[in-house]
Amino acid sequence: EVVMPGPGLDLVGDEELAELTEVIRSGHLSRYGPDDDSFPAKVRSFELSVAERAGVGHALAVNAGTSALYLALVGLGVGPGDEVIVPGFTYVATISSVVYARAVPVLAEIDGTFDLDPADVEARITPRTRAIVAVHMLGAPARIDELKAVAERHGLALIEDAAQAFGATHRGRWLGSIGDAGAYSFNEYKTITAGDGGMLVTSDDALFERCFAMHDQGQVQDGRGLAVPDAPALGLNFRMTEVQGALLVAQLRKLDRIREHLRHNRDRVWDMLQGLPGIDFRELTDRHGDLATHLVVVFPDAASAAAVTDELGSITLDHTGWHVYSQMGHLLSRRTATGRGCPFDCECHGSGVRYEVGMLPLTDALLARSMSFAIGVIDPNLAPYGLRMRDTADVADSRAQRFIDAYRKAVT
Repeated sequence: EVVMPGPGLDLVGDEELAELTEVIRSGHLSRYGPDDDSFPAKVRSFELSVAERAGVGHALAVNAGTSALYLALVGLGVGPGDEVIVPGFTYVATISSVVYARAVPVLAEIDGTFDLDPADVEARITPRTRAIVAVHMLGAPARIDELKAVAERHGLALIEDAAQAFGATHRGRWLGSIGDAGAYSFNEYKTITAGDGGMLVTSDDALFERCFAMHDQGQVQDGRGLAVPDAPALGLNFRMTEVQGALLVAQLRKLDRIREHLRHNRDRVWDMLQGLPGIDFRELTDRHGDLATHLVVVFPDAASAAAVTDELGSITLDHTGWHVYSQMGHLLSRRTATGRGCPFDCECHGSGVRYEVGMLPLTDALLARSMSFAIGVIDPNLAPYGLRMRDTADVADSRAQRFIDAYRKAVT
C-alpha cells in the first residue's frame, strides 16, 4: 500500500478533479486571465479564502513555502549586514532563505515547545539583528506572544514560518497572522497540498505590495497581469499556477475535517502513552490550537530513546537530516551557489560567522531523547512511525500499543 506523506494528499479525489477540470476547460493555466466568467481565477479565490480564514489583510500564493519566507525577508528590508535569528531545529529552507536574502542566520536554542526559546533569542540579539523567524515546528505554536514581545522590545521584524502549521492556531488566531508576515507551505508533506506551493500572509499593505511586485517581475497587484509602466522594483517570478490553485481550493474545504480527525487520533495516542513511567511530551502553548500532525514524545534519556526508535523502525529527532542544524553539511561548511559574496564572504559581515556541531547543546540534548509519533504526516526524514490521515481509532490504538510494548521492552 502506498503511504501518502501528508493529510491533504491522503484525501485527494473527485473534488480536486472537478476543480482541475474547470481550469483545463477554461484554457487559462496562469494566475492571470480576463475579467469575466471564462476565467475561474482559482489562485485568487484561494488567496481570498485563506485571508478570510486566517484573519489577515492579504494572502499571496507563491510556488513554494521557501519563496514565501524569502519574500517576507526581503520585503521587510532584510539584507547584507543584517542578522536574522532562527531556531537550530527547523527545515533548512528557513535558514537558506535568510542566506539568499544575504543576511546571516543566527542559530538559537529551542525549549520544551521544540520551538524557539524566547530567552535565548533575546540573549543573541546584537545591533545587527533585523528579524526573528519563529518556526511553528511540527504543527504546534511557538511561544509566539513572548517572541512578539521580544521583537517589539528591540524593534525587530517577526516572521512566522508556519510551513508545517497551516491551519494551526494560538489563542484562536491563525499561526502566520500574528507576526509581521507569515509563510505557509503546500508541498506533499503539509496540511493541504498541490504537490508544491506556498503562501505569504500579512496585514501590512505596503509589505504586501512589495512582496507582490517581487513575486512577479515588479508587477503591481492589479489582477490583470497588464504591463505596468512604473514598477516599484525589479522582481523575480514565484507565481502560483491555476492548476495548483484549483487543487488548493478543493483541499482547503477539507481543512476542518483534517484538523478534527488528527486531533482525535492525537488524543487517543496521548491518553494511552501518558501512563508510561518516565515518558513526557512536548509542551504545547495551545493544545487546542495544535495542528496534531505530530505527537512529540520525550524519553528519560538518549539511550532509551535510541532503543525504542530502533525497535519501532523510527528515528530520534536529532537524526532528522536537514531539520537539524548539526546535519546540514552545506550550512556547516557555508556552501552557497556562487561560493562568494554576502553573507559568508563579504566586507559587510566579515568572516566571523561559524556553524558547528554542538553549538546548541540544549537543542542537541533535547532532540536526542525525543521522537515524533506521526499522527498525520508520515515523513521518513522526520516521523517514519505512526499514523496517516485515513487511519481510524483502532489503528491509532494498535500503533500506540506497539509503542508501549517497545518502550517496556527497551527500558526494563
